[in-house]
Amino acid sequence: MRMPTAIERLRDSALAAALLALLTGCEARVSVDLAASGHGSTDEVNLAIDGVDLLDEDGSNHELDRDGDDDTVDVLDYIDGDSVRLVDEARLAQGRYTGLRLRFADSGSTLVTASGASYPIDVIGNASFADIDIELGEDDSAEQQVILETRFSLYPSTTVNGHYSLQPVMRVVDTQRSGSITGSVDAELMRSSNCRQGRALGEGAAVYAYSGANVSPRDYLQDTGGSPVASADIVVNDDAASFSYQFAALKAGRYTLALTCNADGDNPTVSDAISFLATASVQLSEQDSESVTLSQ
Repeated sequence: MRMPTAIERLRDSALAAALLALLTGCEARVSVDLAASGHGSTDEVNLAIDGVDLLDEDGSNHELDRDGDDDTVDVLDYIDGDSVRLVDEARLAQGRYTGLRLRFADSGSTLVTASGASYPIDVIGNASFADIDIELGEDDSAEQQVILETRFSLYPSTTVNGHYSLQPVMRVVDTQRSGSITGSVDAELMRSSNCRQGRALGEGAAVYAYSGANVSPRDYLQDTGGSPVASADIVVNDDAASFSYQFAALKAGRYTLALTCNADGDNPTVSDAISFLATASVQLSEQDSESVTLSQ
C-alpha cells in the first residue's frame, strides 16, 4: 500500500481546512439568556433544562444544548433584571427563525416553598414555541432572552397529589430593543382590607401586564385571548412603608397594568374570579424605561 507523500498530506489538509471554513462560514451564532417572573412566596423553582429549541420558517426544529454542568436552574434567582446564559454563541444555520422554546428533562424539577417543603414538578408535554422573528445571515450573531412566566406556568397537579405541573408560558425579547417598566403602588391601597384580606402585608399581590391600552383585566387562562402577557411580584420594601414592582424586559408597545392582591389564587387551567384594585395604561418604546404608580 502506497503511503501519501508529504505534499499530498499537505494538500489534503489544506482541502479539509478549506472545506471546514466553507461550512462554518455559512453559519451564524446565537446566544440565549433565561429570566423569570416571581412566584409569590415560593422560595425555589428548580427546573431541569436540557437546552433550547429554535424553529425555522420551514418548520424544522434546531436543538441547542444548554451550557453548564448544573442539573437544574433555580429560575427565581433570575428575576428583576437578572438572567443566566443557557446557550453561548452556539452555531446555527443561517436563515429566518420564528419560534423559541425551552427543552426540559422528563424529571428532576422541584418547587420549594418558604417553609422548606419540596414538591416534584411534572412537565406537561412539549412547551409551545414563543414567537420570535430573527433573520440570521452568514457570520451574524443574535442574543435573545426567554422569560418564563412562572405564575402562568405552574399549578398543583390534578393527577398526582403532592406534585406541581409545569406547562411553560414563555415570552422572548431582544434585549437590545426591549424596554422596562418600574413603579410603585400606593401604600394606603396595599394596606387596605380589600388587598390584605386578613393576610400578611403584600401576600398574593402582583401587577399583571396586558397588551394594549385600557384593557379590562382578567385572570390568566391557558389558550384564551385577553390574558396577561407578563406578571411582576409586589416587593414590600424593608421599612414596609413603600411597595414597588418591576418589568425588566418587555417588547415595545402599549400596555395596561393592573394590580391584584389575589395572584396566589390564579390557576392557569381554570377561570378564577380574582379582583383588580388599580389599573393604568403606558406606552413603552424600545430601550425606554417608564415609571408608573398604581393607586385608587
